[in-house]
Amino acid sequence: MQIMTPTWLESAKSMALTNFFAALLLLLSFGTAAQCTIPQQDGILIFTADTAADCTGYWLVPASEYAAYLSSVEITVADVTSAFLWGFGTVVFLAFLSYQVRIGTSIVRKI
Repeated sequence: MQIMTPTWLESAKSMALTNFFAALLLLLSFGTAAQCTIPQQDGILIFTADTAADCTGYWLVPASEYAAYLSSVEITVADVTSAFLWGFGTVVFLAFLSYQVRIGTSIVRKI
């Protein structure tokens, strides 16, 4: 005599197993490198071995990589201030230099 299990029970078991392996892969992948994941209609995330260029879903990165990216592209107040002062100082220096050249030219013409 064969015992029949309901199909909903089998699908629930397979979904639970899939979610377990997805969570395990998520934990392992966050410790090593970024991972491509594609969301399914039922809310399950499927992890793939796609590269960043080929990923059609979401590209998940570890928090340390994200923080490093933000720190490399972040513009601080000090950066803006130094750029403004450098540009303004260059203009003032060139104006002073042109004034000196004009004075020198007028002195040479008087001689």
